[in-house]
Amino acid sequence: MCEQRGWRRASRSFKVCEGKVGAIYFVILDEIPTLKTFSLPPDSGGSAAAFARLGYDLVDALADIIDNAVDSKAGSVEVVFHRQADRIAAVSIADTGRGMEEAALQEAMRFAGNNEHADNDLGTYGLGLKTASFSQCESLTVISRKAGEISACRWTKEGIGNNWSCEELDPGSAGRVFKEGYAKPRAKAPGTLVVWHRLTRLDVDGDFDEFVSELLSRLELQLGLIFHRFISTGTLSITLAARDVDSVLAFPRQVRAHDPFAYVRSGRDGYPKCFMTSVPGVGALRMDAHIWPAGAADPNFRLGRRTGTHGQGFYVYRNDRLVQTGGWLGVCKDETDAELSLARIAIDLPRSAMRAVSVQKSGLQLTAALAPALRNAKAGKQTLANYFDDARKAYRADRTKRRPSGNIPVVPGAGVPAGVRRGTATKITKDNFVREIAFEWITLPKITVFSIDPDEDRILLNKKYRQRIIGPSRASAADAPIIKLLLFLLLELEFDRERFSAKRREWLKRCNAILYEAVKAL
Repeated sequence: MCEQRGWRRASRSFKVCEGKVGAIYFVILDEIPTLKTFSLPPDSGGSAAAFARLGYDLVDALADIIDNAVDSKAGSVEVVFHRQADRIAAVSIADTGRGMEEAALQEAMRFAGNNEHADNDLGTYGLGLKTASFSQCESLTVISRKAGEISACRWTKEGIGNNWSCEELDPGSAGRVFKEGYAKPRAKAPGTLVVWHRLTRLDVDGDFDEFVSELLSRLELQLGLIFHRFISTGTLSITLAARDVDSVLAFPRQVRAHDPFAYVRSGRDGYPKCFMTSVPGVGALRMDAHIWPAGAADPNFRLGRRTGTHGQGFYVYRNDRLVQTGGWLGVCKDETDAELSLARIAIDLPRSAMRAVSVQKSGLQLTAALAPALRNAKAGKQTLANYFDDARKAYRADRTKRRPSGNIPVVPGAGVPAGVRRGTATKITKDNFVREIAFEWITLPKITVFSIDPDEDRILLNKKYRQRIIGPSRASAADAPIIKLLLFLLLELEFDRERFSAKRREWLKRCNAILYEAVKAL
């Protein structure tokens, strides 16, 4: 119980709550009198270390830099990984935007600077350039040209630790670096070049060429997904490349738009369907519910995976930039329910929802009110539960139509030579409707030689042991075919199990332990 007391400050009485925990009485916090205020700036050394742990991955960090390019009206962005021997020495991001003169650049280098942002800008807090960069490197250089004049600044980890000391760089030397940062000569055209040096997270694991190829493929997919609306309308082009630091030669890879809703026809009549809800602190929210056609092999459905199961959920956009890629945001407990693999919902956030987006712009800030609000969305009398039922029916109908009864036979897929795949498939089944099991080399725990991913129809092999297993042969997409086929024969029945028992998990663990001993002896 709370009662009025006679203490006053600034002509305002306050209350003391008589609720007691031990010997502590709780005072209404905003009524506690202030004695004094004092300045407490952040410790510069601690801040420099903290920036490296902000939770950005490489895609998030690059996307944040590209956001700035979009805000500066850039029509194109070039991302280049600079190779020196068998390591990546630097990463450069060059745009064709309007550039910055000296004062604007220095303000842009300020953490949480006060540059004004338009409502349709992708940048928001004045942090992205710096925090994204220092999550990947210890030295950030920005060179910009506007009206023919070069301006350049550099932040280093040491500079931040030394009382936030930012460096202004010589424009003549910086201009030469700026010129080399673009694949095509640009005369005196404006633009901005961002360079990450002293990289902290791009350690090469295994074969360098293979590492870079996999890296560029992953970035092409993910950046093409994040910025697909800009790319598909022609307002932005993004290229990726790797080149030696001593060479001007590079082989650029164009990023294509990967639209998660780019199906030809809907998977169920009546869709897409507009649902509406109200989210506290945001207001009215429109949700466009889609159902993909069943059995789709479209890359926009699979999004780099073997199936579309992991693509289900909400796709949330802010100013046409994707900030949430799938996932049910607490609305559904199972994020990989195969029967909901056709269900995707597009949401365009209103301007009032800026605070709902994480600083990295890689997801929504989940609140206690968000999931119930989304769950309560309606399209007329239809609820979100009805939508889920429709998505399940579309999935089940296709499964029944394709194969009336029995399990779908599994056969070796990608990762095995094409001729071997064809030959083994005919030995396994005469059925034309099969599930292909792919093989991929990825990083796994030290004592794990292989793992299985039944949701994506994959057998995973530990890339740490790749060279030991293939011996003097060169690594390739279809290497170690005998090992892969033996693993397939060992594991093929596992792909029909709905769940793994403790006994089965122990068996898989034992198989790994035995193979680990063999690998150590190679």
